[in-house]
Amino acid sequence: MALAIPGAAILFHQALSGPDGFAVVAAILDSWLARLILMLLAWSLLHHLFSGIRYLLIDLGLGLERPAARRSAMIVFAAAITVLVVGGGLAL
Repeated sequence: MALAIPGAAILFHQALSGPDGFAVVAAILDSWLARLILMLLAWSLLHHLFSGIRYLLIDLGLGLERPAARRSAMIVFAAAITVLVVGGGLAL
């Protein structure tokens, strides 16, 4: 996620440079590669969010045993993908 910040800043600067710059950025973001990258970034953000919730529960003493920890890790992975798909991530 952090590695995407410079690219996003460059695209943002280009889009704000004027109508021509905005059209260039819109064309770039309309490509299949950009859509794939945006979907991966959205998934990583969702996974990070759900993992943070998981670790908060672990800090409260829930799910400390190995089977429960593995199960919660799989739930986090599945939840991130499910929210991405249901939330319209595939429509990017």
